[in-house]
Amino acid sequence: MQIRNSSQTIGTTQEAVTLQVRDKQRELITFVNTSTGGQIITLSLGQEAAAGAGIVLYPAGGSWSEAIDATFIPSELKWYAVSSAAGAILAIHERIKE
Repeated sequence: MQIRNSSQTIGTTQEAVTLQVRDKQRELITFVNTSTGGQIITLSLGQEAAAGAGIVLYPAGGSWSEAIDATFIPSELKWYAVSSAAGAILAIHERIKE
């Protein structure tokens, strides 16, 4: 199993925050907006992120998580993020079964 614990600085230009998973299975993905300067992060799955159009994470702990269970398998597509202001911090935890 590959386990990723990281953080990424997000700005006002959208960027990929994960890779597409190929020939493997994403079992868990968690994103937390750890920003303390008021930055709002928007996530998008499989397409470029646009501020306010997607999964919105508010600062100081806004989060999104997907995990495998009996009826749900997290997507293998890339995740993208964009911030409302420069300097946002996005914490990422990901588990991929090889």
